[in-house]
Amino acid sequence: MRFFYTLILLTLSAVSFAQVDVHSPDALLRYADKQAPQVLQSKLIPEMAKQDVNIQASGLYPRVNVFGAGDYYPIIATQVIPAEVLGGAPGTYLKAQFGLPYVFAAGAELTMPVVNLEKWTQLSKSRTIYNQSKWTGKASLESFHVQLIQAYYQTLVTKEVLSLNDENVTTVAELKRIMEERYNNGVVNPADYNRTTNLYMDVQSAGYNYKKQLQQSYNALSAMLNLNNDSLMLSENIIEFNWPLLQHVNDPTNRSAWKEADYKLQAAELSLSESRKGGLPRLSLTGRYTYNMQSKFEVAGNNVEFNTANVGMRVDFPLFQGNYYRSLQHKSKLQLENAKLEQQRTQATLTQQQSDWYAQYQAAFSKHNVLNEKVKNASDNLRIAKLNLKEGVMEFDEFNNIFTEYNRARMENLQNLADGILYYLLSTQKF
Repeated sequence: MRFFYTLILLTLSAVSFAQVDVHSPDALLRYADKQAPQVLQSKLIPEMAKQDVNIQASGLYPRVNVFGAGDYYPIIATQVIPAEVLGGAPGTYLKAQFGLPYVFAAGAELTMPVVNLEKWTQLSKSRTIYNQSKWTGKASLESFHVQLIQAYYQTLVTKEVLSLNDENVTTVAELKRIMEERYNNGVVNPADYNRTTNLYMDVQSAGYNYKKQLQQSYNALSAMLNLNNDSLMLSENIIEFNWPLLQHVNDPTNRSAWKEADYKLQAAELSLSESRKGGLPRLSLTGRYTYNMQSKFEVAGNNVEFNTANVGMRVDFPLFQGNYYRSLQHKSKLQLENAKLEQQRTQATLTQQQSDWYAQYQAAFSKHNVLNEKVKNASDNLRIAKLNLKEGVMEFDEFNNIFTEYNRARMENLQNLADGILYYLLSTQKF
């Protein structure tokens, strides 16, 4: 029975805490496109804009309205008419009462736009905004992908730095053992022994900081991917990057933000056209049918029923609404000018960004052979220093300098490697 309960607990744990294994940036992006809230939000943007198109289009469809009303008139409207109309004596007058006190009406009315230039332009603008929203969602998705890739490779670099620190712990532990042995034999300066101990504790302390940074990087990635209780594992080895030759980069005119800026300009142009057509006449077809029933309940059977119906054309021509249309046109002109400037700014920014990514990869590409050779020499120096230290022909200061140079060369090479991978991906990836 105890085995059965243990099996249930293990099964529940496996279900509740799954592990997400990411082995490449493509796998990372595929997972993000399914799970990340920011990605799902970017997909909602065009869907909402599509409903705006439907809303604007509905303004051009016929409208049918059904109504009903009930009124009680304690004082019924009357009018004085000549009595001779009803066969009375000339020169005398009678009071004619209009209707009965209880009036009930029900009916339907139809309105169908025929000519409405403003509405037509609004529909065209909403369709343009819908196309813009598609690129807005893609631009948001691209920006998120760039942030995600940057966080991904920063995490991989931190993993390599932590691995380097583990290697340093082994190296410094051996240094401390040798210095402690010399100290016990009285053949080392006590200050050098204390400095060795401090170096050992510094390396250990650095390891704790790198572990903290690595955990924070994992936390940031998990939050971006919406992992909740699932754990994340990155298995890509950045050391295996083969440094391909980059001869050209993606055309910035194909970037989502570039297309978005173009559609924003088109929408601003249509807004100006809409403001200019707002004061033009509108023509619509109208029709109305009404059933009336009037009654005086005090007298049984004293009810009057009748129907009315009409069909006609209605013209609306706004002549004066303060300074509304003039202000609207002025605002639309300013929005159009702003859209033109925004387009220029976006295009300049994207062009610069693509050029910067290309230049940064070229710089990393140019340095990687030099830095690899530097790491090779520093590693060889550290190997020689370890041997000399064991043989007692090297002091602490000289070993510490070589050890520091080795770590500086490894760190610089790792950062350059991460930059090369990142900027190659950004220069060639079609987000």
